[in-house]
Amino acid sequence: MSLLAVLGASVTARADVVQPNGITVPVVRERLSDLLNGSADNDNVDEMIDVVADAAVEPQVFSPLCEFSGRYIAKGGGANFAVGWYNVDDTRGSDDPPLYVPENTGAGLNTPAAGSDIQILFPFSSSLPPAAMRELTAVSVRENPAYAGGLIGFVLIPNPNGTGNGNATQYHYTEHRFNVECTACETPGPWYSDLIYRSNELLNTFYLGFEDLDFQNAAGAAGVNGNDLDYEDFLFRFSGITCPEAGQPCEVEENIGACRVGISDCDAQGQVICTPFVLPGSQAEQCDGVDNDCDDVIDEEAPCPDNKVCSRGQCVDRCGSAEFPCEPGFICIEGLCVEQSCADVVCETGEVCHDGECRAPCDGVVCPHDQVCRAGRCIDPCQDVVCNDGQACEGGVCVLKCNCRGCPTNEQCAMDTGRCVEAACADVTCEAGTYCREGTCVDVCDGVVCPVGER
Repeated sequence: MSLLAVLGASVTARADVVQPNGITVPVVRERLSDLLNGSADNDNVDEMIDVVADAAVEPQVFSPLCEFSGRYIAKGGGANFAVGWYNVDDTRGSDDPPLYVPENTGAGLNTPAAGSDIQILFPFSSSLPPAAMRELTAVSVRENPAYAGGLIGFVLIPNPNGTGNGNATQYHYTEHRFNVECTACETPGPWYSDLIYRSNELLNTFYLGFEDLDFQNAAGAAGVNGNDLDYEDFLFRFSGITCPEAGQPCEVEENIGACRVGISDCDAQGQVICTPFVLPGSQAEQCDGVDNDCDDVIDEEAPCPDNKVCSRGQCVDRCGSAEFPCEPGFICIEGLCVEQSCADVVCETGEVCHDGECRAPCDGVVCPHDQVCRAGRCIDPCQDVVCNDGQACEGGVCVLKCNCRGCPTNEQCAMDTGRCVEAACADVTCEAGTYCREGTCVDVCDGVVCPVGER
């Protein structure tokens, strides 16, 4: 199963998007559905999107990746707007929205001035641009000098020279707090001037559909103010963006074995979730110290060559001969050396016997830096992992190098490895046998408690 299929399978069911006046959107649906599902305007990508059930207003902000691109799919409205992006700033007041400032209102209309909050992606136009101008190529938000290094929002920008419609004068932001709020509605809150659809076919891709007319602080139709709520007045596809905190290695707490390892993502409500790379039963068991089939039993019936048996993640010679005897205090049972005190002990699934008592194989174990305990052994989870160009292994998972995805809070990107590290360690270089912890180089074995039989 592909990563995209796994991600799609994990996203929680969406709830209908309801405007403050109680209207479920989109209201007009047929053309939007046609555009998203197999149209030539969308490069014949059939998303199988239900435009009502799959509509979302989260995430409001996005993390740009290195490989950013865009597609201008459709323009159903006649007003003259551009679309752009801006740096998200949580300290900015809701009454002080980002604004676009052009170099001038003539030939420099589509060139942001030095003090502009907003950068242009698709230029001002009152009609759908020619086919050759509907694709963003060689564009990278991260390489733009205006990029501040964090999250971005998208915005529909009214032409400073006029949009051609006196009822189309407002900026429409993906951040709801900057849009017109309806305090008179039955459920007070901001009007949703855009809808978001997550791609079912393209990785790290979202569709943004905008209304172009103004919204008003009034209940009912007066607040909608002529918008037909079809959300294809301006319709775009942006790839190379993720929701905040997506793309980081994580663990699915309720899962076991290999199914526990995952990558962070967001659900339809914008909440961070952990999506497993492996689904239960999708892998056969191997002798590697991993519960590959996620049944809470490690290496059960794992295949090994003749005359060998699987022990603690490795195929080892069977005991019971003069050549391979057990150490004192151990006896040979079915080819494995077992502690004498454990010979008659039967443990629960997922436990092992030590000193005559059952326990989890990694109880009390503290592994060296960058190692994890599996099946009672400390191993490097990235040891046998081969990642593609532009990726780095973290916690046994191949993820984009951090210069293209960013890092979680309190971490920074180590450019030499492409991995996220403690912020205090980003510029620290340690000698072999040591690693950086809280800004100081310490021995890799500092605080280590080895598994039974290791030192």
